[in-house]
Amino acid sequence: MAASPARIAFVTMVRDDHFFLRIWVDYYARHVPRHHLFILMDGFDQTPPDFAAGCQIITLPRSEPGPGWDMKRWTMLADVNAMLLGRFDVVVLNDVDEIIVPDPACGIPLLDAVARAREVGVISPFAVEVVHRYDLCPDRIDPDRPILRQRPHVRVNSSYAKPCISSARLKWSLGGHRSDFPQLNLDNCLFLFHLRYLDRDMLLSRQQTRLAIANARDADEAEVAGIGWTKSTEAIERFLISLQASPPQEKNFQFDWQRRRMMREWRKDSKGDLWRHGKVVTSQTYIIPERFLDAF
Repeated sequence: MAASPARIAFVTMVRDDHFFLRIWVDYYARHVPRHHLFILMDGFDQTPPDFAAGCQIITLPRSEPGPGWDMKRWTMLADVNAMLLGRFDVVVLNDVDEIIVPDPACGIPLLDAVARAREVGVISPFAVEVVHRYDLCPDRIDPDRPILRQRPHVRVNSSYAKPCISSARLKWSLGGHRSDFPQLNLDNCLFLFHLRYLDRDMLLSRQQTRLAIANARDADEAEVAGIGWTKSTEAIERFLISLQASPPQEKNFQFDWQRRRMMREWRKDSKGDLWRHGKVVTSQTYIIPERFLDAF
């Protein structure tokens, strides 16, 4: 007897970020009914956009930034994840600028790949960051055209290979980068495209806002948010320039040695009960293969 199709929910949380939310909604609504998309709106001052009609909109009171602010948010998101697992077989919970795409070369649809979490508990997709090489792609991003055709360059950043596809209740670290699940299931077919760096002007504006939030504390108090929120716009600009140091490489997009390192260095944190894979972060950029370019 064939197994019944998995009931899958996709979840994100957002504040003042309609650009990425539109990408998120448009992409996942092609795969599941809109009532399987859960959007947590951060603050009663937020107005759900028209393009999110039909999604499950949950508006929450705004939590004022302070010591431990974002860690409290991730503890809440773990509770939301656990709650939804009471009615769904698999929950996919990501930041709004993270899109999970199956490699077309694998020939497996997104939902079938994600549904494998029913058997293994938790899946981590391999992670690449879409980056704005404005030396090669100077035009501003057009939200009405496929994003990857306008920004066809990535770098590897294993930090975003998150344990974000689950059929098990989880405890996450700040940012959801690590969890208490003891097994690494680094999927061979699923890629997480992290979109934070896809447009220079948008990135610098967003970073100014994040930096103001991250600095809303005294030096001796617990961090407000992750380390990425504390970088100056000058540091971000230097990073973008560093990506231009060498030509982008064409690659088969398997990233074999990077995957091996991540799996070989799988270990439990010395502090706490969370597990982490090996770290691979480079400034070398790669050209996204044609087969991915119309994914979103």
